[in-house]
Amino acid sequence: MRVKLRFEGVSGESHDSLTSFVRDWANRHIAPKLSRTGTEETTLAGTVARRSKGAEKYDVRLHLPLPGKRIVAANAAGKDIRAVLETALERLFREIERHLARLRKQDEYRRRARRQRLHELKAKIAALPAEVARTAQQSLDRLLARLERVARHELAYLRAAGDLPSDYPTLRDIVDEALASATVEWTGKEDEEALFRRLLRALFKVADHEVAASRQFGEMLSLEASPAPDAEDQAEAMVGEEFHEFYQPDAALQLADVIADDTLPPPESAVEEAERHYLIDTVRDLPITWRRALLLKEIEGLGHKEIAWVLDLTETAVAAAIDHANAFLVEKSAQAGIACAASQPLAAIRPRRGHEPQ
Repeated sequence: MRVKLRFEGVSGESHDSLTSFVRDWANRHIAPKLSRTGTEETTLAGTVARRSKGAEKYDVRLHLPLPGKRIVAANAAGKDIRAVLETALERLFREIERHLARLRKQDEYRRRARRQRLHELKAKIAALPAEVARTAQQSLDRLLARLERVARHELAYLRAAGDLPSDYPTLRDIVDEALASATVEWTGKEDEEALFRRLLRALFKVADHEVAASRQFGEMLSLEASPAPDAEDQAEAMVGEEFHEFYQPDAALQLADVIADDTLPPPESAVEEAERHYLIDTVRDLPITWRRALLLKEIEGLGHKEIAWVLDLTETAVAAAIDHANAFLVEKSAQAGIACAASQPLAAIRPRRGHEPQ
């Protein structure tokens, strides 16, 4: 675990030893707690100040970012600097435990909500005429690979930005629900591209629902209760047979891995590869709507009208989102010393014409 302390009025000779004290304590007690969340390498930051007046000679303030876009903090004051540091660390540890317990309970709640949504969708699918359901599934199967690719990108970016945890929902979760939603809305009158846009619309709505649930989890749930030992297995068992049983969740997603495409020409140099990875990571910092609009245009080749329907926006809003996203990427690239065209900042990661993924 990284530790970054700022000292005010404290002798410079003690800075290293105090930082080591905090780092050792955090690695023994806090890092193991965070190992399951994949954030044990996060940065614990704080301020250690010496007061000029009063009985409490030292003041310590610590804060630590945690999954769920939450920053926990703890303060302490007293006469002995190491005792004050330890008190602040213990208080921070208790706040971390409370937050992680809340996340575990939240995960259980979200899985339960997803089971309910799937039950409702499956009941509607069961009510469809058998021939309609069979035709719908055959048509959707042909688009599964394309939908999977978009879903993989979306999950990777949402997780990299901290909007979703690393393990839930899985790729299978959001694709299955999107497929079920599209089946319920099946008309049989749409061509393949229109059907794909319907799938994208459903996919983004599922992802948005999960992001909202992650951010708005109610405090009324117990912070002390432990989750079921095999919560994920129980959840899937209760859902019953999935809409596409063969669809299996992927391993942990990395931005550079999921954006990578065999249709792209190999980079000519290590510099080109580094610049490409920089662009991929910079896209992560875009607001969700800007990112989706830009990638749908550049990667999927959709026009403003189609993007507007998929994202439930006006065409004017789509055009503005794409312009803002392009301007952001151009400016960030310029700061990093990367030259890119203002109209096509994603050219380095966009499939070549005639080589679009099948």
